[in-house]
Amino acid sequence: MAQNLRQKTRLLGPGFFPGRLYDLGMYPGAVYDPVAQSNVFGEVYSFTESGWKRERKTLDDYEGDEYVRSVVPVQTADGLVDCWTYLFKPPTDSLPRIESGRYFG
Repeated sequence: MAQNLRQKTRLLGPGFFPGRLYDLGMYPGAVYDPVAQSNVFGEVYSFTESGWKRERKTLDDYEGDEYVRSVVPVQTADGLVDCWTYLFKPPTDSLPRIESGRYFG
């Protein structure tokens, strides 16, 4: 999926938002928390408007019921950008936290 998306998008650069990142085994789960003292780091990609309309259902299906697609303010080198982000929904109490906020899976 990541390779497919990279072919259909343009990399804008690195970004981060306040929150926590959890290790779910084969993939991470991010939680947005505007008052968190920690950040979640990643990359920001841009779709064309028509590309986003075509691909968002595929992305929603891929991410599944564990995630909700939400607009999150992401800090980039050019300032804050409102980004569609898939946030982890289930409880996180028993999950291992990735303290660095960076996932290298």
